[in-house]
Amino acid sequence: MLAIFLAALANVIGLGVIVPLLPYFALHHGASAGEAAWLFSVFSLAQFLTAPLWGLLSDKIGRKPVILISFLGSTVAYLWLAFADTLLTIYLARIFAGVMNGWLATSQAFVADVTDEEGRAKGMGMLGAAFGLGFIFGPALGGYLAGEADVNYQLPMIIAAVGSAAAFAISAVMLREPERHQTRGESTLTFLPKLCAIPSLVTMIALYFALFFVFSGMESTLALWCDKVLGMGPQQVGYYLAFAGICGVIVQGWLVGKLAPKIGESRLVLIGLFTLAIGLAGLPYVPEPIWLVLPIALLSIGFGFANPSLQSLISRAAPGNLRGGTMGVAQSANSLGRILGPAWAGYAFLAVGVAAPFVSGALLLIPVMIVTAILARRINPSS
Repeated sequence: MLAIFLAALANVIGLGVIVPLLPYFALHHGASAGEAAWLFSVFSLAQFLTAPLWGLLSDKIGRKPVILISFLGSTVAYLWLAFADTLLTIYLARIFAGVMNGWLATSQAFVADVTDEEGRAKGMGMLGAAFGLGFIFGPALGGYLAGEADVNYQLPMIIAAVGSAAAFAISAVMLREPERHQTRGESTLTFLPKLCAIPSLVTMIALYFALFFVFSGMESTLALWCDKVLGMGPQQVGYYLAFAGICGVIVQGWLVGKLAPKIGESRLVLIGLFTLAIGLAGLPYVPEPIWLVLPIALLSIGFGFANPSLQSLISRAAPGNLRGGTMGVAQSANSLGRILGPAWAGYAFLAVGVAAPFVSGALLLIPVMIVTAILARRINPSS
């Protein structure tokens, strides 16, 4: 677990370094605001299309080779981006980065292979904690490297490549192929019918999509709401996002592992969804910036409980020879949510009202909680 945590952390710090700079980099090369926003969408779309294939490949040839290929590809993608000199080249580099982002689903399958049912949520939480830490330190490092007056876009992207290269090196030296993983995966033609033959698994993946649809919709409009309603600038919003990252690290890196064996992943998912819904419903009623800390904490804590616990339930429901492919499909559901969620939230923000993305997100979580409660009795009756 230490190896996969360190590799994920190194890679996510690199990702965090460039994410805040990407829109400005695109604008620097003549993109419109809409074209700059699409840099994130094309990445998610490429990941949506390829994640199941990476998962299936890891079922066939092993987790470690796929993780190594993915980190190597990410290194190339960041170097390509660093030396991009046209908007088209930037787009192609981001598409390639999305294609090569197969390490995440494969890492989730790896965690499922090396943990028992009691420790699986803790393992998934450690991956989530790596993301939290990466997005605390990465953006700050990227901003520092870019500078203020004459922005240096190339150096942060080279550092991002170094992060992925470090992740490759850590995986190559420290990672061991799980003993419980047998490389006898299914072909694409036989995999999908077998996956669809497990209704509870399909339903959980749909719930996973709904979670990211709502959460990414909130993420994409939070800064806009803070600007329009509270008059907050990017620097102030950045402080609150760092606070959210700290909350996420504590919940996913520590609390999930402590609570999952005692109350079960199903209850943790329900607690997380309920907490997330309360945070969403309360956010529009924040009267001034200082009080924003409360809904931000609820949102971060709720997502921190729900995400790794739902990942754990999905991996437990998947047969061993389908696990990599299943986690790939789940990652595709994640990506699809990150494509459609911001599109829906942006429309609701402009056409309905500034509170619409948050209130409607909270309402959408009600049926999600009901379905989760029904599934809980079938998947994990003891919880």
